[in-house]
Amino acid sequence: MGFAYLAYRYREEQRAVRARRAAFFNDCWTVLDDPKLALDVFGYPSIAGTYEGEPIRADVVVDCMGLRKLPCLWVRVTLEAPVATGAVLDIMMRPSGAEFFSPFNDLHERLDTPGNWPERAIVHTDDPKLLPDPDVFTPHVAILEEKPAKELIVSPKGARIVWQADEAQRSDYLLLRQARFDVVRFDAAEFRKIVIQLAGIRRALAENATQELDHEAAA
Repeated sequence: MGFAYLAYRYREEQRAVRARRAAFFNDCWTVLDDPKLALDVFGYPSIAGTYEGEPIRADVVVDCMGLRKLPCLWVRVTLEAPVATGAVLDIMMRPSGAEFFSPFNDLHERLDTPGNWPERAIVHTDDPKLLPDPDVFTPHVAILEEKPAKELIVSPKGARIVWQADEAQRSDYLLLRQARFDVVRFDAAEFRKIVIQLAGIRRALAENATQELDHEAAA
């Protein structure tokens, strides 16, 4: 009887945990048109839809890889449409080398960080010769000054911002080695801000490409 009760309580707790995880993006539904939800094998959600015609997808990454660090809950917001750049630009804040969720460490060309970009930003690319002028990106990297901001990636296939949603509760992790997070719903205003930023980057690079073509035609 005791074992059966414990098994019942465990199943109920797991259902409650999965329900909390599934609701993580519930406040963000109104930001996107035609939003669709999917759940991974652990019950964490991803949400996909469009914003002003731009295809957007957001998902959740639980990061327990950092040494001497509490687990982090990252949100990856991705604009999944071609961007007018010939190479990948990856701007990482405070890289630790353990960012398994990022292509940062696979991009072996390191660039000098422009003086008017966030001070602690590290910049990698796969081909510096194919990148647009850094000034095109400058108005859009200021979001990385915000404490939760971790990464901005711009590639020919799309653009992404990685954002720290929460850090695990210290007591639960140190005693039980369980990553429990206080944040159960991602803030809709922050989600909208990130989405707007990604759409703005794509528009800016498209305008820059058009101007470059016009200059070449006039030359």
